[in-house]
Order: sequence, then C-alpha cells, then structure tokens
Amino acid sequence: MTVTWKYKIDLSDENVFEEIEKERGISFPEELKEFILETNAATPSKYNFMVGNNERVLGAVLSFNHNESDTDSAFTALSVINDNNLIPFGIDPFGNYICYSLKEKTVVFWDHETGNALSTGLSMTAFLEALY
Repeated sequence: MTVTWKYKIDLSDENVFEEIEKERGISFPEELKEFILETNAATPSKYNFMVGNNERVLGAVLSFNHNESDTDSAFTALSVINDNNLIPFGIDPFGNYICYSLKEKTVVFWDHETGNALSTGLSMTAFLEALY
C-alpha cells in the first residue's frame, strides 16, 4: 500500500526553490523538489519511520509557501536550522524536523532540543517507501 497525502496546499511559487538556493548557497535536489511539488503541507497516511532503534513520526510536510499561517512553514525551519547542509521538509508533532542532508544525500531527523541530526541511512525515495 502506498502513502496517501491529505490536505495538500498547492505551491504558490515554484521559484521558491531558487530563492532558497540563492539565500543558502545550495542546490536543491530534483527528487526533493518533486516531492514538495506533490505534497506541499500535506499529511501522510503512513507516518512512522525508524532512526536506528527509535521510531519517529513524520507529522506533516512543511509548507514552502510564503505567508502561510495555517501550517508549519519551511521558512521557520530554515531560520532555526543553521546548517546549510540540511533542507528541512517535514516536522513531527514535537517540533523536530525531518530534513534532506545534501552531504549524505539521505533523510535525517533533526532534534530541536539538541540540534543533532540523526541519519535514517535512507535516500529520499527509500525513506518514502519505508514509511509505515
């Protein structure tokens, strides 16, 4: 069974990726762009994933729309995470972020209390396929 994404909000400006790239001096991976275009601000039907022996939750995809007040914003996450190697794309119910690591090309769990990024060891595609 595949993941169903509910409550998606259409991306209002596809130039947002270029804006973030210029601001942070990075290059957005195509697979992450495609994922955000398909699931901006959506909630998954399958949301659990593993980081080592710990179960974690993908509560929602962040909204990449400016001035979005009803959802968690990627711009808030980007202002909190000072590591330009990490692109936050999701949030759990506890304020932790799920990010794409540009260095490792894997999905990581960023703990808001410690600032540590813990790798899932999974590519973006493998991470999405591993949600349960």
